Amino acid sequence: MDPGNAWVQWAVRSVKQTTGRAPILLPNLGGTLPNDAFADILGMPTLWVPHSYPGCSQHAPNEHLLGPVVREGLRIMAGLFWDLGERNERDERAITRRAAR
Repeated sequence: MDPGNAWVQWAVRSVKQTTGRAPILLPNLGGTLPNDAFADILGMPTLWVPHSYPGCSQHAPNEHLLGPVVREGLRIMAGLFWDLGERNERDERAITRRAAR
């Protein structure tokens, strides 16, 4: 999804509101996630919110996660779901219009 997409910008605002700092926004570079099934086949916008850090050895035998990273990830996801539930009809129309462009 284009980083300028309305959904991406909404998520960036939500994460910033939850954490007090702007997230680092990177394109999804693939991996083992079935993003194409959602984005290409179903036409659904997708946002990936990783809860990790570069030294975690993700998917390796010594993979690990630090407590502060887990807690921050839980706060971020709770904030995203909360903000999604708080959206009003005016916001929905604006996002739908911008996404259709």
